[in-house]
Amino acid sequence: MRREYLIILLLLQVSFALETRLIEEMNLAVVQSGSIRAVGGELKYLVMNLSVPTQTSYQTVVTDKPVTQLPDGNSIVTIESTKPTNPFRYTVTSSVAVKARETHALPASYQVNYSLMQLTKPTARIQSDDPEIKELARLITANSSDDFERISKLALWVNSHLTYDSSLAGSLKDAKWILKNQRGVCAEYSTLFVAFARSLGIPARFVSGMAYDDEKGEWVGHAWVEVYLGEWVPVDPTWSPPEVGYLDASHLELSKYYDDETFDNVYALTSQNARIEWLRPESGKGAEVRVVSFKEGKRNSDYQFEAVATTIGFGVRTIVFATVSSDDYRVVSLNLSPCTGNIIYVDDAEKYLILKPGDRKVVSWVVTSNPKLSSSYLYQCPLILNSEYLEPKQVTIEVRADAPLINFNAFLEKSEIALGENQTVYVDVGVARKYEGRLYVTSPDYSSYKPITRSGRYSFSLQPKTTGVNDIYVATTLGGVKPLQFRVSGEMGVWADVQIPEFIPVGNATKMRVFLSSNQTERSVRVTAIAGEEKETKQITLIGNKSVEFLLNLTDTIGNVTVVVESADFVKQFVKPVTVYRIPNLKITNLLFTAENGMVRTSFILSGVQDAKDVAVAVDGERVLLTQAGAVSLLLTPGAHTVEVEFTDWAGNGYKQSYIIDVPAIPTVGNETGLNLEQLLEVIPALLYVTLLILLSAAVLVFKSVEKLQ
Repeated sequence: MRREYLIILLLLQVSFALETRLIEEMNLAVVQSGSIRAVGGELKYLVMNLSVPTQTSYQTVVTDKPVTQLPDGNSIVTIESTKPTNPFRYTVTSSVAVKARETHALPASYQVNYSLMQLTKPTARIQSDDPEIKELARLITANSSDDFERISKLALWVNSHLTYDSSLAGSLKDAKWILKNQRGVCAEYSTLFVAFARSLGIPARFVSGMAYDDEKGEWVGHAWVEVYLGEWVPVDPTWSPPEVGYLDASHLELSKYYDDETFDNVYALTSQNARIEWLRPESGKGAEVRVVSFKEGKRNSDYQFEAVATTIGFGVRTIVFATVSSDDYRVVSLNLSPCTGNIIYVDDAEKYLILKPGDRKVVSWVVTSNPKLSSSYLYQCPLILNSEYLEPKQVTIEVRADAPLINFNAFLEKSEIALGENQTVYVDVGVARKYEGRLYVTSPDYSSYKPITRSGRYSFSLQPKTTGVNDIYVATTLGGVKPLQFRVSGEMGVWADVQIPEFIPVGNATKMRVFLSSNQTERSVRVTAIAGEEKETKQITLIGNKSVEFLLNLTDTIGNVTVVVESADFVKQFVKPVTVYRIPNLKITNLLFTAENGMVRTSFILSGVQDAKDVAVAVDGERVLLTQAGAVSLLLTPGAHTVEVEFTDWAGNGYKQSYIIDVPAIPTVGNETGLNLEQLLEVIPALLYVTLLILLSAAVLVFKSVEKLQ
């Protein structure tokens, strides 16, 4: 009998010249330029602060102008002109070497210090305290084993639920609006992610910069995020798939912020009624970027990819699975593409993996052959696994009408188990004329097989590592799939919640309450509170719900409070970040007066600003510039002047203080006539000579008058 063959060819993949996900290193030339002008008047004085690429462990920068690195790690160039042209044009050029960021290790425990605590707080735009945002974040991250898994789930949710809408560029919508409308650009993606993360108590901040857009083929303004998990971990929730833990080298970093704000600022002195305009070539880009060179890495080929059955009949299912591991933290997308022609269908072709160092993850796809194929043909269908992280691999499944099949059934020992328990999968194989092939079992972190040598029952034992719903697939090399599902619970029978104020004035005794509950009739529980060198333990018998109270007297300015709940079969630890702050006491010091242009240059230092936030200074009702060191310098007329200072403490309490400065009248010196000391020394001989001539002339006149009188 003559058999005809129909070979279905795989569609060709399109190769791009620049695959940003693979870029390990990139050398860039960055030019930031623009102009400032006074509209309707003169530009008399100008000082501007311009954010430039930051110097970090992964980004090396050389800039053609002096750079100031701020305490928060941001870098600025300050440009000042006492006689600026109108318009005033500027250009700052930087050479930047960027390396891809990889996260190879995260600490098992860490402290959230004074400044990091601020990155867990809500703002007007980041409503992380909104009940809907908090509840949704909790649901998205349910059954997560650690904070990296939580932020990965949040990034995947934001990326898959928001629609990119370029018409919203520059609109800076708040988190509640974004959640309701589910659209925006990178700023909105990052804003919603930060709100989610902060609602879970995870410190998160914005990063602004530029990135190479594969679709547009150009550099664009971009925003992404960093979260603190013992060290700063990058997250870009906008690009699809999102980058978490790993960030490719096509991300040029300019600044990091508490909110999605802009640091760049300009202060200008103009003639009356003039208006300042700051013009840049493209505000959406912020800079012109040229790629000098780049190094592209290779995809990972060290993984397994196989089909359980390589030959199946019409309308028969089988499993295709990949076993992947990583030496760093990252989120990976995997897409299984079948051949053309509707020969084989793939359920849920795109899947995501949250990888951690040392973990071994298994991804399974159920594939089904078309039941309506012609029995006159034999079909060969290649399936390719595509990923931005993995080298493409291919398996080929043959589909034919006379493919062998074996009957089997599968079931689980338990429908729900606790984390750490073993689960048993039972497989009953029916009677067959010939026993051949293998039985396979796959789950998110397990894969195994056994040869089929007889009919009857086979068993597989596994210990799941993932809480929540676990999917198991049982398949044979002769075709057929049995999906199973069970739940893994991570609960220990005791629940605890620790309540303590986040901000405490130094030296104040503060109550901390630990609320406990148990679903068991009676349980002996020991609760220990640790704050700095202080430690207190209380032993209780827990029945139902109970609260334990501790009185803490914290003296350190920064620290955490640790609560350990222990019983016979478990230990659970809670770490609560607490900021112990000093109430600000701002004072005017180092007051200095000097004459200048007919007025008095008044300078002073506002001490104590390091203990305050949002400090604003006004003199006689006019806002004045305050440096980071607390310095103020301005021109005043002699007399009494009122200085008003408004600020908040770290808990957000507002304060207002007023001072009176008596500015003395300072006699003018040579500088006021336009002459300096050297010039005075040059003219003194001439002045003496003229004076001498006047005296001699007067003496001659007096002498002649005396002669006439005689």
